Amino acid sequence: MMSLSADSSCRKSMQGRKVIIAGAGLMGRLIAWRCARMGAQVRVFDSASEAQPTSAAHTAAAMIAPFSERPLCDSQVFNLGCQSLNLWPELLELLSQDSAIAVRYLQAGSLLVSHPADSAESEQFAAQLDHHQRQQPQIYKDAVRHLNKADIETLEPHLANHFQTGFWMQYEAQVDNRALLRALREAAEHYGARFVFENPIHVSDNSWFCQDELLFADDYFDCRGIGAKKDVEGLRGVRGETIWVTCPEVDISRPVRLLHPQYHLYLVPRGNGVYQLGATEIESEDRSAVSVRSAMEMFSALWCLAPALAEARIIALESNLRPACLDHKPLIQKDGKVVRINGLFRHGYLLAPALLNILETEFNFELGVAQSKSLLLGGHSYFAEAAVCRTC
Repeated sequence: MMSLSADSSCRKSMQGRKVIIAGAGLMGRLIAWRCARMGAQVRVFDSASEAQPTSAAHTAAAMIAPFSERPLCDSQVFNLGCQSLNLWPELLELLSQDSAIAVRYLQAGSLLVSHPADSAESEQFAAQLDHHQRQQPQIYKDAVRHLNKADIETLEPHLANHFQTGFWMQYEAQVDNRALLRALREAAEHYGARFVFENPIHVSDNSWFCQDELLFADDYFDCRGIGAKKDVEGLRGVRGETIWVTCPEVDISRPVRLLHPQYHLYLVPRGNGVYQLGATEIESEDRSAVSVRSAMEMFSALWCLAPALAEARIIALESNLRPACLDHKPLIQKDGKVVRINGLFRHGYLLAPALLNILETEFNFELGVAQSKSLLLGGHSYFAEAAVCRTC
């Protein structure tokens, strides 16, 4: 292991510091665990109830897929995602020790396919891939394989047999986000952190209040997602919808993405014959239930991906809001004692470990995050671009 920071001498020790975190989503729980583990006195406040979480992290498909996302995201998001691929296994190993919960982490890659009628989408993706590969040959080395029909059938025999070409992003991964969120809370509480649900934080002139009580701390982390809209300029919610189904007769072993001119559809295996399907990305802050139109589009795509899934049973239909900045980049913003982390958009699990590193290397919080050398990055550790940070 080697530290991600070249100079740790100016790090702010968390031992004995009072830390308040607003928001019990992915970033809030990660920071709570790391701070508590380093000896801080941590309290986490969330507006939702313990039994009915509302964070985007709870609804997400939790894919760590920088290569699949590259045509849709900024280069900084891609680079941070590659760093997170290195960090997740080590974080999860340590988390399992602290929480006694083994979080399912599957690194079998992602499969991208397109219908023959949408071959132009596949050709465009291949051209973008070639362009990015020439720019960063070391990162892309052995990371992507072009597939023919026989390759696809070998990798995923239960997919529809009409896919002629595809791409296998070999190093991409997925994590069981709901088990992860439980484990993060258990681990944080193991080190003394307190979670306070149904108690939203209110901010006034950079002072934090809960039920009219002024909260005092050495450090404040605002991880409220769309709940911080009034305090983060340009933040907006982008609606997403997913469907959960069960079909034990179908065995798909890795996330599958369908390249389509109208929507970006993904099917994520959750284990034991359970699958999560998502596609919608709607510029709306509507929190209502999944619409009939969206459901019909997703069910149609599900059938086309694997006809046997037509007999799947519906478990749940879910909708939520992803917090997004105008440029779709993550935001880390420091204002006095307050650090705001927001705008992770559709990339929460792709970005979270790398953002922990930024908190440590750029903002000098001692969080004890480390990284091993990785074959994915050509045997070299990757340092995130600091330009993703915006300070007041």
